[in-house]
Amino acid sequence: MSLTTVILVTYNSADDLEECLRTLGSPAGIEVVVVDNRSSDDSVAIARRLEKDGLVTRLIESETNDGFARAVNRGIATAAQGGIFLLNPDARISGSDLARLVDAAQNDPTIGIIAPLVDSGPHVPTLAAGKQPRLWPLFTHFTGLARAFPRIEFLRGRHLYRRHHSYTQDVEWVSGCALYLTPQARESVGFLSERWFMYGEDIELADRVLRHGYRVVLDADVIATHEIAASVNAAGSSVSTLWAENTFDFYVWRFSAGPARRFLWRVIFSAGLGSRALLLEVKARRTGEKGSAMRARAARFRRFAGAVWSTSPAR
Repeated sequence: MSLTTVILVTYNSADDLEECLRTLGSPAGIEVVVVDNRSSDDSVAIARRLEKDGLVTRLIESETNDGFARAVNRGIATAAQGGIFLLNPDARISGSDLARLVDAAQNDPTIGIIAPLVDSGPHVPTLAAGKQPRLWPLFTHFTGLARAFPRIEFLRGRHLYRRHHSYTQDVEWVSGCALYLTPQARESVGFLSERWFMYGEDIELADRVLRHGYRVVLDADVIATHEIAASVNAAGSSVSTLWAENTFDFYVWRFSAGPARRFLWRVIFSAGLGSRALLLEVKARRTGEKGSAMRARAARFRRFAGAVWSTSPAR
């Protein structure tokens, strides 16, 4: 049986790292590589202590913060032959559940990526999985068609909804917060794309795996949790709109979108998030002081909506 390498990228992750790794534990057949992106908090000290406790196999300290994908690739370059499991410090999965993912992949050689069902809390109705960000899935998601008609495959959207789709199935992308890349797919696709500093690399990896003839699977029998805002808050405001910008850049780059499709994508995306921001503002006014969290989410949605109009995709 080949070794599975768990790769965690830390950046000011001191509040999350120990709980993450103690939840994972030290099961057989697992090595853990922590790649630190020049943290200014106690992340490195905690990783060194956990290394002494046997919960970290290797610690790689980067001299600069060069982004998520480049850090992951540093970890992959040192990894033993076998599968790679990407895990965010603010995500939680047990060693036994990781073993279930690995076993499922080993029993089906058509799988290239398999991921757990990620629970991001009661206020996040969507799953971290779905269709690639082409025009039609984007449209069905933001118009509500995907949510209204969950059994119609043709209307599946950019994100699946937890209420309707919490079962094991093939998808076109899963989140890099908890993602297992099988040994055979790793051999085919190699490293993560370093096109983006943060965000975008997981959907690009899934797309590349699919194009190499493998499947991307959401395994709903395995659950992970993810505090969805923690890594963003640690990284700082400079990356607050990168999710929107890089998703647009990926769409244009991967699907060779010309001016007309770029315009339509921006309209659908910004109108969808703008309408959600407006609804949140209305709800926040009705709830008074308790609506501060809603207003914060509305502000984020407005930033995302505006960001795709002010960015030009790189070539």
